Amino acid sequence: MLIGKNIQLRALDRDDLDDLHRWWNDPELWSHMGSRRRLSGKEEIDAWLDAELDKTSTQEGKTLAIVDPDGELLGTIWYGTYDAADRQTLVGLYLGESDQRGRGHGQDALSTLLDYLFNDLGLHKARLMVLATNALAIACYERCGFKTEGTLRDHRFFAGRFHDFLGMAVIAPEWRKAAK
Repeated sequence: MLIGKNIQLRALDRDDLDDLHRWWNDPELWSHMGSRRRLSGKEEIDAWLDAELDKTSTQEGKTLAIVDPDGELLGTIWYGTYDAADRQTLVGLYLGESDQRGRGHGQDALSTLLDYLFNDLGLHKARLMVLATNALAIACYERCGFKTEGTLRDHRFFAGRFHDFLGMAVIAPEWRKAAK
């Protein structure tokens, strides 16, 4: 378990299945992330959860639950498979309930994950992609030290049109300096 200021990151478990199912089928949530997410049945999510629970190496990446101090599931955060030579990974997160967004939980979760990635795993860079119009997420990422590295123009087609995405990243030395 990784402890943040007001959240904890823990392994996912079977008790999370109902919340994950609800969130995976929430069109509003997925539209903020720029996804063409299709409806998912519990069997599909259960199979995905099995695969996550079977991961044994940190190099495989991992999806973790974001929970409040009372243990309530708020969302998920993940890092992807990484190459030990390049020492970088993709990261992503979401908060499932709209009333939990904009309250600092995402920033706390991401800062906690970055501490683990940079200080425990020895990675050098964390990258992500974000819908260019998702101002709330972009502000969160910037507070965690991420900088825009480029714009992926007309990167995804959903909701009847093409959308731009920003490629953002933070490197360990800059993050450590800002975290002091």
